[in-house]
Amino acid sequence: MKKVLFLLLFACVGLGLQAQDPVKDIKKAARLLGTYNLDPSGSADKLEEAVALANANINDPLVKIDPTAWQTYGDIFMTVVNTDVAHFVIDPAYKVADPMASGKAFKGFKMAAELADKSYQTKDAMKGLSAGIQNIYYMGSALYQTQNYAGAYDAFKATYDGYALLKKNNEPTNFDATEQPKALYYSGLCAQQAGMMEEAKTVYKQLVDQGIAEAGVYEALINLYKDEDPALSEQYLKAAREKYPDDTALLYAEINHLLAKGELVSLVEKLEQAAALDPNNVSIYITLGQIYDKLYQDQSATDPAAAEESFTKAMSYYQQALVKDAKSFDAVYSIGALWYNKAAAYSLELNALSNDYTPAGTKKYDAKKVQMDDAFVKALPFFQQAEELSPKDINTLIALKEIYARQDKFDLVEAYKQKLAALGN
Repeated sequence: MKKVLFLLLFACVGLGLQAQDPVKDIKKAARLLGTYNLDPSGSADKLEEAVALANANINDPLVKIDPTAWQTYGDIFMTVVNTDVAHFVIDPAYKVADPMASGKAFKGFKMAAELADKSYQTKDAMKGLSAGIQNIYYMGSALYQTQNYAGAYDAFKATYDGYALLKKNNEPTNFDATEQPKALYYSGLCAQQAGMMEEAKTVYKQLVDQGIAEAGVYEALINLYKDEDPALSEQYLKAAREKYPDDTALLYAEINHLLAKGELVSLVEKLEQAAALDPNNVSIYITLGQIYDKLYQDQSATDPAAAEESFTKAMSYYQQALVKDAKSFDAVYSIGALWYNKAAAYSLELNALSNDYTPAGTKKYDAKKVQMDDAFVKALPFFQQAEELSPKDINTLIALKEIYARQDKFDLVEAYKQKLAALGN
C-alpha cells in the first residue's frame, strides 16, 4: 500500500513538473488552438486554456527567443480577436474576452518575424497579420464604443504599426492604406481619453512630424503642454495657426493664450477675426466687451478721452451680444456692471470736489452727482434682469443692494441683505 502511495505521489510530482515547463506549455497551447479551430462552437474551453498558457509562459527566457512560440502567441490572440469581432457584430453589447488581445496578436506576429531564422517563419507571421489586421482595426472601434479606451488605443496602434510592418515585408493586404493615418490619430484620441497622456503626446507628435496632423491634433498638444511646458505649447500654437489660419478652435486657443498673458490689444484683433468666422457666438462679443471694459477702467484716471471711447466700444459689444441672445446673463450683467463702474468712477470725482465750497465748486459737485446718479439709474434695470436670469448670483445681489442704498430705498436694502444672508453672505 505504501509503495502504491509512493508511486502515485511520484506521478503527481512528475505531472507538476511537466506543467511548469514553459516550452512544453506553449506547444500545448498550439495544440489546444488546433483543437479549437476544428470545432470552435464546441471547444471554447480549449481556446481559454490556450490563452491562459500563452499569457503565463510567453515571457519565459527560453520561450521569448523562439519565433515559433511567438507565432503561436500571435495566432492564439488573433483567434481571440476574430471570435470577439464575430460576437460583437451580432451583439453590440457583447463583452470582449480580452481588450488587449489586438495588441498581443500584433506583438506575437511582430516578434515572430523579428526572431525568424527561416524565411517561411517571417512569411507565416506576415500572413497571420495580414489576415487579421482588418479585425484588429474593427476591434479598436468596438472597444471605443464600449468606452474601453485603453484597449481601443492598443488596437488602433496595433493597426497602424501592423500595416507599416506588412509594407516593410512586402506582404499583400486588403487593408485600405488611407485608414492607416486615421488609426494612428484614433490611437492618440483613445490614449488621451484613457488618461494615458504620455502615449497621447507620442502619437500626436508623430502625426505632426509626419505632416499629417489635423487641427485637432495641434489643439490637443497645445492643451497637453499648456501647464507642463508653456513654451512648447506656444510653439505648437504658432505652428497650428500658420497651418490652419481659419480653424475656429485654434483661434479660440490663441485667444485664451492671449487672455492668460494679458495681451489685450492683440486679443482684440483675434476676437474680431473670430467674430467674422463665427458671427453667432455670443461669448466672442461678451469677451470683446470685457476687454474694452477693462481698458476703460485702466484709462479712466489717465486718459479720459480714450476711456470714454473704450466705454462706448464695450457697451456696443455687450449690446450686440444681447441682440444675439436676449437671455444671456453675462451680457445683461456686464452692461449693468459697466454703468455701475462708470457711476463708481463719478463717485471718486465727486469725493475730490466735496471740499470745494465755492459757488463754482458746488456747481461742479452737483453736476457730477447728477451724472453719478444717472449712471446708477441706468445700471439698475440690467441688474434687475440679471437677478431674474440668475437669482442666486452674489455680485448681482450686492450691486442691487448698493444701488438701492444710494437711492435711499432702505426697505429694499434690507430685503437684499436677507437674500445675501440666505446665501451665506
